[in-house]
Amino acid sequence: MLYSFSNKGKRKSNQDYLISKLINPECSLHIVVDGMGGYEYGEMASKLVAENIYTYLSTVKEINEKEIQKAVNKSNLIIKQKSDDFGAKIGATLAGVIIIHNVAYLFWVGDVKIIFIRDNEIIFESHSHTLINQMIDNGNVINRIERYKHIVTRSVSGNIKDGMISFEFIPNLIDDDLFIICSDGVSDVINSYQINNLIKTVASKQEAISQIEGLCSLESRDNFSMIMVQNH
Repeated sequence: MLYSFSNKGKRKSNQDYLISKLINPECSLHIVVDGMGGYEYGEMASKLVAENIYTYLSTVKEINEKEIQKAVNKSNLIIKQKSDDFGAKIGATLAGVIIIHNVAYLFWVGDVKIIFIRDNEIIFESHSHTLINQMIDNGNVINRIERYKHIVTRSVSGNIKDGMISFEFIPNLIDDDLFIICSDGVSDVINSYQINNLIKTVASKQEAISQIEGLCSLESRDNFSMIMVQNH
């Protein structure tokens, strides 16, 4: 089962771009890309990144971490070309889930988040590439968290080094395993534990995602997007 939403929120345009498509009959790609670079270029960047990743992965014989990184690198080169053409700094952050048979490949660059839930428990949550996380990881004491909250340390913005993915392999999927991918417009409003508690308490996944979308509509200052994939 698949549920999703994407909304411009209080911004002038929606720079998020979502793809949920079959790469082949046994393999599906679900990706949320959050564009950067002003409202005109951000929209273009997110779409270019998402579609180039999908196109590249559609051509490979075997999907693995190396091929996923190549797909991101390819989109990075496209972004560099566009950035040079327009004389503007453009880019995107992203997170994706690829499901093949009973395994999943998770990958992300930047602050789009992935949550993996099984039997109403959070099994895995991606660690965003942000300056605040980097500072915490390095043992720094941070007083003004808001100042660093939205500074990303990795993105697809024309530099291959800055576009290195983090990767997680999930084996032995079972029915009803749940993957959630959301842009920071969602995660700024509702955290992973609140999302999980909501899913546990409402009657259906559709009701949960409707409530999350409604909450973001009221409180998010950014574009907000989510994909929820239930394994079956």
